[in-house]
Amino acid sequence: MAKAFCPNCDAEIQMRNPKLGAKLSCPECEERLEIVGTNPFELDYPYEEDWDDDWDEDWDEDWND
Repeated sequence: MAKAFCPNCDAEIQMRNPKLGAKLSCPECEERLEIVGTNPFELDYPYEEDWDDDWDEDWDEDWND
């Protein structure tokens, strides 16, 4: 059984067959996580696809005022 630790609360998370890219919630803190490695089993915060692509324009506007 594969074991990893939640990057948010350090709770041990065990899985039988982790699949790369699968998303899950930590059973302790309920943080959303993504499997980023299977050998060794590694977890990280998931990539958010709803990212604001205009952030750099907002940043430039703030600094150029």
